[in-house]
Amino acid sequence: MTEGWTGLDLESEAIKTLQAENEAKAREIASRFHECFRTDAGQYVLKRLREITLDKPVLNGNSTQFSAGIREGQNNIVRQILEQIALAEQL
Repeated sequence: MTEGWTGLDLESEAIKTLQAENEAKAREIASRFHECFRTDAGQYVLKRLREITLDKPVLNGNSTQFSAGIREGQNNIVRQILEQIALAEQL
């Protein structure tokens, strides 16, 4: 471990290596999501996920904070899938 201010060097080779590895992992993950959800079956599943999450309100007359949090968590999963697909399409 590097001591002192040199440990904060964001331009060091170790940091650059970690950044490159992280970027490669992110590209791989996005690529796999794209590969999965751009098939006909994947498009069908993604459409269904949107219908049962993003297209429905988070709150209704019987909602509690707990249930609203769960619903928003479900929405977030679908948003993450869509973000990964979009990222892969930008690469």
